[in-house]
Amino acid sequence: MAASIVDTTEQAPTQAAWDRYAATLREQRETLLAHRVATDPRIRAQGLYALHSQEASAFNMYVEPRQQYPQFTLPVMPQPVGYSWGLPSPDFLSYIAFVDGAHTYRIYGKRSSNYWSTLQLFSSFWGEGKVGVLGHVDFDEISTGKDGSFEIFLGPNPSIDDGRYWVKLDPAADNIQLSLRETFYDWQRDERMELHIETLDRDEDAPLYFEEAELARRIDKAGRFVEYNFQYMIEAIDKVMGEYQSIHEVPYLNQFQSSDSAAGHGGNPLAAYISMIYDLGPDDALVIDMPPVEARYWSFQTGTLWSQTTDFTYHQSSINGAQAVLDQDRHFRAVLSLKDPGVPNWIDPAGIPTGMCVLRFYKFKEALVPTVTKVALNEVREHLPNATPVVTLQQRSAALVARRDAALRRYGK
Repeated sequence: MAASIVDTTEQAPTQAAWDRYAATLREQRETLLAHRVATDPRIRAQGLYALHSQEASAFNMYVEPRQQYPQFTLPVMPQPVGYSWGLPSPDFLSYIAFVDGAHTYRIYGKRSSNYWSTLQLFSSFWGEGKVGVLGHVDFDEISTGKDGSFEIFLGPNPSIDDGRYWVKLDPAADNIQLSLRETFYDWQRDERMELHIETLDRDEDAPLYFEEAELARRIDKAGRFVEYNFQYMIEAIDKVMGEYQSIHEVPYLNQFQSSDSAAGHGGNPLAAYISMIYDLGPDDALVIDMPPVEARYWSFQTGTLWSQTTDFTYHQSSINGAQAVLDQDRHFRAVLSLKDPGVPNWIDPAGIPTGMCVLRFYKFKEALVPTVTKVALNEVREHLPNATPVVTLQQRSAALVARRDAALRRYGK
């Protein structure tokens, strides 16, 4: 005899949570469609894409994690081409894991030819209120064995005198996000580290499957994550646009703004972020000039107005300090344009005429604000040193093939 199934949909807590989640998505979509930049159909489509990608990420961030069975994963954010909300750097491979602050964990692995990495711990993140930072680990400060091996211990009661590297956890935080950024500066040389995490004191009855009330709680967090994330993107646009009714009236267009820290929103506390909204015609070019930099890491990258990193595998949409070709005076001079200007430091916005360009500094002496000059594409070389090399179409094609292979190799593709 088949077991009877009682329909309790109306009373189910997950139904109410799902209704709230669907309402949140609908509200964010309506906000997007009503925004002044959404009158451009290309920009509108980019925003709708960003909203859908955040919905996918919300599952990974708040519904899926099993905090006593953690694993470092390459989440759907960031990935090349597909999931790129939040303007992740093309030079970072970002892993996330989720742990319970009442338990003790061991992170271990081998650094191999890893250039540099950082680990941030958040007691709360988008979807749970204001970002709460528990700790920050700079891999420059971690001892490694001769074979590159390392250990990091996390727990509510660290043994600070046992010679091991400890980070104290908050036992009241039950969904601590670990965010590890692995830096690829030389894309051809740098390799992925070996990375593992284990729970040292897992409860014997720790569940792998959720009761309905817990699932409903997680669905609510997923909705709050999408709302916060999308509102943050809107605020980032409005901050630069000000109160102007048309993007083409903004006086700060095609100019980098002063240094800003995104640490309060989950950005790295070692970093400074300098951004610009660019607007290009088919025969326009922006000549970017930055004096010599002292930093552990720096890079330029492009993105959409909705804070999506543009494709960096098939386009040279980013350049970092290891890839840059410097002039004799040690200045970095680049050209941002829709068409290839035939110079080494071309920043290709991947066919997006209006978007964002972001400069990052990590562990820097001074966060410099580059100068930008808008010129006609056919006059670019009049604004560059005479010694600037010429890059032929054949050379560009070969460089892009090498870039594609190096970028995808990071993801095992």
